[in-house]
Amino acid sequence: MIPADLREEIATLEAMGEMKRIKAEVNWNLELAGITKGVLAKRGPALLFENIKDYHNTPGRKLFTNGMGNRVRLATVLGLPKETPFNEIVETVRKRLKAPMKPKTVATGPCKENIVKGSKINLFDFPVPKWHALDGGRYINTFGGFVSRDPETREVNVGMYRAMIVDQNRMTAIVNPVRQWGTHYSKYKDRNEAMPAALVIGGNDLFPFVASAPMAECEYDAMGGLMEEPVKLVKCETSDLEVPASAEIVIEGSISTDPKTYEMEGPFGEWSGYYCGAKKRPVMKVDCITYRNDPIFRGQVEGSGPGIISESGYMYFAVLGALMWNTLEDAGIPGILDIVPTPVTIVKIHKTYHGQAKQIALALWGARLSIGFTKIVMVVEEEVDIRNPREFQMALLQKVDPAKSLFVLSGYPGDVIDPSMPVEDKYELEGTVQENKLLIDATTRWDEFPIREEWDNKRFPPTCTKVLPEIEELVKRRWKEYGL
Repeated sequence: MIPADLREEIATLEAMGEMKRIKAEVNWNLELAGITKGVLAKRGPALLFENIKDYHNTPGRKLFTNGMGNRVRLATVLGLPKETPFNEIVETVRKRLKAPMKPKTVATGPCKENIVKGSKINLFDFPVPKWHALDGGRYINTFGGFVSRDPETREVNVGMYRAMIVDQNRMTAIVNPVRQWGTHYSKYKDRNEAMPAALVIGGNDLFPFVASAPMAECEYDAMGGLMEEPVKLVKCETSDLEVPASAEIVIEGSISTDPKTYEMEGPFGEWSGYYCGAKKRPVMKVDCITYRNDPIFRGQVEGSGPGIISESGYMYFAVLGALMWNTLEDAGIPGILDIVPTPVTIVKIHKTYHGQAKQIALALWGARLSIGFTKIVMVVEEEVDIRNPREFQMALLQKVDPAKSLFVLSGYPGDVIDPSMPVEDKYELEGTVQENKLLIDATTRWDEFPIREEWDNKRFPPTCTKVLPEIEELVKRRWKEYGL
């Protein structure tokens, strides 16, 4: 059963032994994040911090994190058995995304239990951590979603964009024009108008799941498909935007399009594992905050590295894998067997024709999801277990000729948080970083490897490392006789 909201998710995970309550007092300034990083490194449980320094008599006193920080918890959020393997999780997401459901507007919901406006607004009423030592401030959005609406088409976008608190009623906003809400912002800028926006924190964790991914359809429709029922939405207090009724916290406001109002934002420790640079960026002025009684703040430590996978990293494995697979399927490309979407996108196929690997890369690069992902695409054949690093490394060694197996696409729109690109080349508001894409074709080159009779009518040399089954059984039976 899919948890209805964050509170039901917490109760479910606690009953499963997948969540721990931290009752000792913890400082919001780096200590909370340090604990979370330590738990991530040990593949530990979800965490509910209930005793946060300076937050004993404030509206918000609790923080929940790492709710989707492993395969079991990811499966639980999707309503699947805890033993569900990753490939089945991806397949479930694929199927549900193909059956989107329109949301349902309701009169009110738990997120309206408290409504604060005017001088009573204070973003510091909620236990927003300082997540990384060099962060430019306290980042209130690391696992929520901004809601915006196109002023012309009226289409809605939900996206996960970082936001740093400036003061009691202002926070920064990232409005890269290659993102959908950046397009909305550009249209408001052309009209010389501020853009209404709402930041949703907490509620059903399938909200950040869809907010983090480049969906082709409305994120609310996709979320309904994943939930297998319509998302219940309520109208904001200060705009015509609609937000999930079960949200813990909703922050409403408008983002000025006047560069004179921009404020410094950053650095911030991003999902790449590196800090982004500091720069003046647009600011959202907060006009209203609505929240549940005893709201639970939802956040995550961004930044994956060797031995540590962030919560969003697990999420990307499922949602991006599903989106990429559906993209290739919709393009009519046959033979897709498995996909690992990040950090290097690896696609396993049953190869059926020349140029199949290049077609796969171009189909992925031509999709919306390519911005920020698919920088390097590697295509392998069915004998490779792409979830085993040793195996795809061997495919690199055995199948790749650097002069013939690599293809570079130059001047493609890239992600501004890519640490391989100089900070000076990153223009979130004026355009985007220009990056190069790489295809590694680790499939057999048919033109150079004809079918050979002595290789059991295969193109590529068979391995000599496996023992015949009958010999393996004989050795196993006589093992003690050998004195080994």
